[in-house]
Amino acid sequence: MKSFSLILASLLFACAAHAQTSSGADKVKLRIKNVTVEEQPTPQYSVSNIKMKRWEPKNWIELDVEFDIKLPEDAGGRKGSLAGIQLNLYVALQHMNKETPPKREVLTGTLDLVEIPADQPCHALAYISPATMKSIFLKDTTTASSDIQGWGVEFVVDGKVIAAKSSVGNKPWWENKDAFALLTGMLLNKNQTPFAFAFGDYDVPVRAK
Repeated sequence: MKSFSLILASLLFACAAHAQTSSGADKVKLRIKNVTVEEQPTPQYSVSNIKMKRWEPKNWIELDVEFDIKLPEDAGGRKGSLAGIQLNLYVALQHMNKETPPKREVLTGTLDLVEIPADQPCHALAYISPATMKSIFLKDTTTASSDIQGWGVEFVVDGKVIAAKSSVGNKPWWENKDAFALLTGMLLNKNQTPFAFAFGDYDVPVRAK
């Protein structure tokens, strides 16, 4: 079986990643600066007027996508904001499914980001819950270094990918359906997790669903 890196290196990046449309994709320039995948323990908050429960924080997997955008003057320039953009995320696990031949499992999710300020460092946060990781790996403790093999992100405006980044090269490896099994609904936005009230306005808002 080909290694994960060889599979990624063998794919060609889709031309659509650079496509633009006059309706909006050409109105924004986006640069992906960094993507960090690491563990975050469940936050502990101090609240009053309730009976407290005894519990131990568990490890969540956090994806932190750092980027910035530039807008033309007719869209507000440096003082402007982008109304909305779609961020697609792909996380390849150190886990194979039971198909014949087996495929590497990839968790996927989409964040609908809103009110993105121009010419400022921006962050988008997504999470994989400890319950999800345990259901896949059948163990209580998981880490990004041991259980995550790779990641990919792509920003979409008007159905066109305007920027993409991968942990291995510049290839949309997630498009290879023969090698990867995509699992949807397991990547959560911050508002769907105990981190909803953490980090203040560090990250850009996400449209409520």
